[in-house]
Amino acid sequence: MTVIVLTRPEAAGRQFARALRERAVTCAVLFSPVMEIVPLDAGDIGDAVPVFTSVNGVRAAGGAIRNRDVVVVGARTASAARAFGARPEALGGSADALAAALIARGGGTYLHLHGRHVARDLAARLTEAGVRATSRVVYEQRPRALTRAARDALLGERHTVLPLFSARTAALVAKELGLPPRRTTVIALSAGVAQAWQGPGRALVAPRPDALAMIDRMAKVVVAGRAD
Repeated sequence: MTVIVLTRPEAAGRQFARALRERAVTCAVLFSPVMEIVPLDAGDIGDAVPVFTSVNGVRAAGGAIRNRDVVVVGARTASAARAFGARPEALGGSADALAAALIARGGGTYLHLHGRHVARDLAARLTEAGVRATSRVVYEQRPRALTRAARDALLGERHTVLPLFSARTAALVAKELGLPPRRTTVIALSAGVAQAWQGPGRALVAPRPDALAMIDRMAKVVVAGRAD
């Protein structure tokens, strides 16, 4: 039977596991977060429009965005912003699409609140396009080792599915494994995440950069694995 290894931070991993069960993906799940999210002081946000490309950024900003208009990357980030009393506008579904939407809109002054490690410098891209933007680190992403159970599953003979949601996670898991996974199917949230996977073989890419698309892709892989 297929096993799924979830390497997202604890809260996000548990939430995703619940979503898997709701979509009838009921195989065994191992939790092994490879990053610990540590919020930092967001400081004074000022008059700029806050921009978030992750739920973790929203949580780190917390009450500072209450009664504020904010720009977010997708539905899950928008939901987190509403929980803190903000008025979110979801654009694009990915950081690249969000940047393109803001550039097309023009004007405005934006503040990207993000983690220490980012795949792309959103503020720099906006600035280069003539849109006023700055950035601020509001949380750390501290590496954590894979659990023994997760490592054994990824390197074992049992069919294992490894969903990867960020380039940093992909790089951390590949580096820690060292040895090539034997029967592991890697599914990446985006082409950028797939590119960061330095393990053997090519990572499959979800048709859209969102949780439901990841779940649908995983469901197909799980069914194929059961048929082996």
